[in-house]
Amino acid sequence: MNFSLAFFCACGDVVTTEPNYYKCSDNSKISGYAAEFGNYKVGKAIPYKHSDGYQFSLAVIDRDNYIDDVCTKHLNTILESAYPIYSISLSIETTTFYYNEQDKLNQTITAEFGQYVFSLRNPESLKSAHDSSYIEKMEINGVTYTDVAVAKGRKYEQSYKNDYQTNTVESSARLYYQTKKGILKIEMEDGSYIAINEEDD
Repeated sequence: MNFSLAFFCACGDVVTTEPNYYKCSDNSKISGYAAEFGNYKVGKAIPYKHSDGYQFSLAVIDRDNYIDDVCTKHLNTILESAYPIYSISLSIETTTFYYNEQDKLNQTITAEFGQYVFSLRNPESLKSAHDSSYIEKMEINGVTYTDVAVAKGRKYEQSYKNDYQTNTVESSARLYYQTKKGILKIEMEDGSYIAINEEDD
C-alpha cells in the first residue's frame, strides 16, 4: 500500500480539493441559543421523575454540530434512558447565508419525543415579545426555575413515526424548557408527565 502511494506521488501532481464547507459564507458551527440549550454534552446524565413516582436518568448519547456539503448548519442531540425506554431527539438546521445575531435569537429547536413534536423557541425572544408562552418562574419537584418557556405539542398522525411520515395534528401535550437546563417537563395527552428532578442534587 505504501509503495502504491509513493508511485502515484512520483508520477503526477497531488491535487487537493477543499471540502465545500470551506467555501461557505460562514463556516462557523451553530452557536447561540441552540448550542447553549441544556448545556448538553455527550455522557451527561440528567435526573428525571415520572408522574407515577419512579425515577430515571436521561443521558446525552449523541451530539453532532456540523456543516454539510451544501452549506447548511446542523446541530443534533439525542437523549435516552435505559429504563424506562425514552428517547428525545433535538435538532436544528440553518443556512450559513444571511446568518446574523437576530437569526441566532430566532433559532427554533425541533424536539421529538415518541409521537410528539415540539418547536422550542428562544425564551429570550418570547420574553422580549411578551409572549404568553414565556413563564417567569415555575417550581418543578421542589426546585424553582426562572425564564421558562412552554411549547405546544403536535403529534404524528400515526402512533409510530416512520421515515416517510411528516403529517402532524394538534395535541394537548406540552413541553416546558429553559435555555440553561434544557427540557424541564413534558406533559402527555393522557395527563402523565416526566419532569426534571434536581431536588436531591
